[in-house]
Formats: sequence, C-alpha cells, structure tokens
Amino acid sequence: MLDPVSVAAGAAIVPLMWVGSKVLGSLRNHAHKDRSVRGLKVVITGSSRGLGYALADQFLALGDDVVVSSRTEQACKEAAEKLAERHPSSRVLHFPCDVRNAEEAVALARFAQERLGRLDIWVNNAGVSQTHKKELQDTEPEVIEEVLATNLLGSIYGARAALQVFTEQENGGKVFFIDGTGAWGNPTPGNVAYGASKRALTQLKGSLAAEAKREHDIAVHIASPGMVATDLLLSGEKDARATNFVNILAEDAAVVAAWMVPRMRGVRGSGKYFKFLTPRGVVWRLLTAKGRKGRFLQEDGLKQS
Repeated sequence: MLDPVSVAAGAAIVPLMWVGSKVLGSLRNHAHKDRSVRGLKVVITGSSRGLGYALADQFLALGDDVVVSSRTEQACKEAAEKLAERHPSSRVLHFPCDVRNAEEAVALARFAQERLGRLDIWVNNAGVSQTHKKELQDTEPEVIEEVLATNLLGSIYGARAALQVFTEQENGGKVFFIDGTGAWGNPTPGNVAYGASKRALTQLKGSLAAEAKREHDIAVHIASPGMVATDLLLSGEKDARATNFVNILAEDAAVVAAWMVPRMRGVRGSGKYFKFLTPRGVVWRLLTAKGRKGRFLQEDGLKQS
C-alpha cells in the first residue's frame, strides 16, 4: 500500500501547472458520451447499500429500470422503496439473492427477464472483505470460504446466470465485474483471500470475453471504483496513516457511480477495464491533500459526524 506522506513529498517536486494540464488533458481525453438508449434493464447484486445502491440510483436517474438485490428480502425491499421514491418514473424491483448459490443467481436473472421483458446489464457488485485482518495462518477457514464464495464464486454464478439469458435475446447484454484491491497483483497482507478473489476477476473477464458470442452481442467488462467511502471502508479502528490515506484517496459512492454508469451504458466491444482512480488521479489527490483533510474520517480514525 502506498505511503501518502512519502509519495506526496516526492510528488511535490512536480510543477503544479504541468500536473494540472495533464489532468485536464486526461479528463478531456476520457470525456465520455453515453450513447445508450434510455430504458435499459439492469440487475445489480449487493445493491441494498454502498456502491451497489449508488449504481442503482444512477441507472435510474438516467431512465433505466433496475432490479435491486441482496441476501435478505427486507434489505433489498427497503432499498427499492427508497429508490422508487427518488425515481417515480422508472421501475424499481427487488429480488433477494445469495450469490453464493448458483440456483438463486439463475432465479434472479429469470426474474428480471420475466418482469422487465429483457436483461441488458448485469453488475456483479456483491462482495465481502475480511472484517478482522489476520495473516493467513491465523485466518479461520470459514472466513476464507466466505470471502471466496461471495467474491469469486458469486461473480462466476452471476455471470453464468446472465449469460444464459443473454444468449436467448436478440440484443445480447453486458456483464460487469467490480474489482478491488489486489486486482492488479498488489499484495493484500492480512486480507489474502480478498486480494486473491479480486485478482481472479481479471482472468475471468478475459476468459469470458473470449467466450462471448459475437452473434449474440454479448460483452464482458471490469469496472474499478477505486477506494469508495462505504461503511465497510470507514468502520473499524484506523491509525493516523490509514486515516490520512482514506481521506486523500477515497471518494463518495455517488461520485464514483456518476462516473461509472455512463461508461457501463455506452461501452462498445468487450473486455474493457474502466478505472476511476488512475495513477495520475492519485498524484493529483496527493497534491491537493490539504483540502481533503478530514473528509471522511477524523484524525482519531472515527467517522465524521
């Protein structure tokens, strides 16, 4: 993991005008026009809160219909009701699904197909992390199994269910995986199973993109949200270094979703990898770190009230 203090010191020697021009140039080069039609039909797993909820909110804001899903009926029902109040002109449905169960994933896909008429986008967002960080030799097998079953098997089962529907449709569809730390091959000490599960998604994307039936217009992609300020990230005790790191690099889920969703809707081809937080973005955030102090966590590591 990067040390924000040392990196900031090194980055400070870079002239701000040069960095600013590069960042602005990057924004222009990556300006994205959403070329999709309104009224897409979307399923998002793990969407009762956090990033999944923000993604659902953004799809709905753009005129799409969404199926909200989480493990419990109550959680996804409450989320769907809140979203329906915010977006009365769009359809918001809910369907409980434990992504670790292949049959439940298929049931979710069929529910969307039957109730919405088709399925255009499937977002494998459901995921868990190791709550208490431990080295592998001290980590309980059930914790390892929970992380791998949710993050990796859940993504495989979700993609499988979506692809079964897509091959039956003339318009095909898109599958998206959501990456996390470890996806780039970086070490995740104390959270080994999580990092391994996210690293596997890059290979999974490549394999499924190669399998994708061109005649059915099926596409498979990865979307990288960077560090999102969700309850999972902000909970637990953090030292000063970790607190500083979160405040500098993390971003609100709504901001990330507003960036990701237009790209999900408008992407062409298959096998793309969208990254919200790029190395250039990290440098820019470090150079503006003073203005990011205390954004999400206080100096003692506690959430901002």
